[in-house]
Amino acid sequence: MVPPAVNRIVILYGIGGLSDVGRHAILAALEKPSVEHITVITSYPELLDEKNWECNCLPDSGHTNPFNDPAYAKRLEMVKINSWKNDHDLSKHFQSAIVVSCLGNRQPGWKNAEIKKGWIAYEGNKQVIKAMEGAHVSRVVVISSIGLKGDDNAWPHFANKVMKILFKTFQRKARKDLEAMESLYKQSSLDYLLVRPVGIGEDVVPVGEYFLQEYGEEAVGGNMAKLDVARFMVDEALSPSLHKTSKVVGSKPGSPM
Repeated sequence: MVPPAVNRIVILYGIGGLSDVGRHAILAALEKPSVEHITVITSYPELLDEKNWECNCLPDSGHTNPFNDPAYAKRLEMVKINSWKNDHDLSKHFQSAIVVSCLGNRQPGWKNAEIKKGWIAYEGNKQVIKAMEGAHVSRVVVISSIGLKGDDNAWPHFANKVMKILFKTFQRKARKDLEAMESLYKQSSLDYLLVRPVGIGEDVVPVGEYFLQEYGEEAVGGNMAKLDVARFMVDEALSPSLHKTSKVVGSKPGSPM
C-alpha cells in the first residue's frame, strides 16, 4: 500500500524517441523533493538498465537504473504492462496522482522490430484516460508531436513542414496513432496538456532550460535534449499553466539544428 504523499506522480513510457522522454521524466521527477512517490508504468522496464538512453546526458558514464539507487528506490514503484492491446485495471495506480504520459512515438519503425509491432499512443492512452477519469486525476501532461493536424502555425520553422511531409508519407501510421490519441484527450474531462517537442536529437546536451513557442514570435530552436523536454513536462504537471491545449517546446530561439 502506497502511503499518502504531498505529491504523487505516475509516469508512463513506451519505446521510441518520444517515449524516451518518459524515461527521462523519471529523472526529472526525482529532481523534485516535493515528489514523494513515483509510479512508473511501462511494457519495457528493462530499458532503464541500458547505459545509453538514446541521449547525451552522461556521455562518459551513461545512465544507471534509478530503481537500483538506494537514494531513490523508496520513492519508486514499477508496474509492468505486458501489452497495451489488452485491458488492464489501472485506476488504483492513479489515485491522488498527477500524470506524465509518454506512450507515443513518431518513428517509422524500420530499424526496430518492437515499433513494427504497433503504435500504442492511442491504445495505451485510451486505457490511461479511463483509469485517470475513474481516479479523478487532476492533471495529465502528454507527449505528442509537431507536424500533426491542427498545428499549421504552431511552430514557424522549416522543420515543421518537413515533419508534415514525413507524416504524410513514411510515418503515416505514427501520425494516425498520435492524432487519434489527441482526439481522445480532447473528448475527455481531464485537464490535459499535449506537448509537441521539436527535434530531440540523441547528441544534444541538456542545458536545464526550455522555451515555449508563442504565436507571432521567433521560432524556438529546433533541437533539444530529451531531459529538458521531460523537465518541462514534469514542471507543467506539478504547476499547471496551460490547460486543455497543446504547446510546442524547443530550445533557445536561434539555436542551430
